[in-house]
Amino acid sequence: MKILSIFLIVLCAFLNAQSVNSIESDFTQTITSAEGDTIKYTGNFQALSDGGDNFALWNYKSPIKKKMYFTNNEVVMIEPDLEQAVVTSIDETPDISSILSEAIKTNKKTNNDVSVTVLEVEYKISFSNALPVKLSYTDKLDNKIDIALTKTTLNRNIDKLTFKPEVPKGFDIVRY
Repeated sequence: MKILSIFLIVLCAFLNAQSVNSIESDFTQTITSAEGDTIKYTGNFQALSDGGDNFALWNYKSPIKKKMYFTNNEVVMIEPDLEQAVVTSIDETPDISSILSEAIKTNKKTNNDVSVTVLEVEYKISFSNALPVKLSYTDKLDNKIDIALTKTTLNRNIDKLTFKPEVPKGFDIVRY
């Protein structure tokens, strides 16, 4: 969850650096373990930067369904198969806005992939037509993660209520 939190920060920094207030995309997240085992997740996400507040919603569609709501300081993960919602705070929120802004400037000049290091993890961001299309990194457990972004749109009006989690009645709520 920490990695997705960092990705939210990267996305929101991208929004701010590009004078963009929202981004939406389909994603395919592939995780390959150090042993070579692979799992692939698909879904879509939306992110909004509004007056210093940052929001994101990751809607996982397969192989499991779940939704992850991010705000500046909290994550709510709703897992229908488990009939539970997990609520946790985001403790580490590195300020990488300036780093990503520089990466985007570099990309505009060179049209090459850009690397950003956050909390000792190097993220490689690939661009196409000035849009992020892939994020790759290796986590601290030596898992290789690739997040491919498709059908990306910018600056569509997104209602802030989209980012308000609604926990279904009867679900357990777990707080960390």
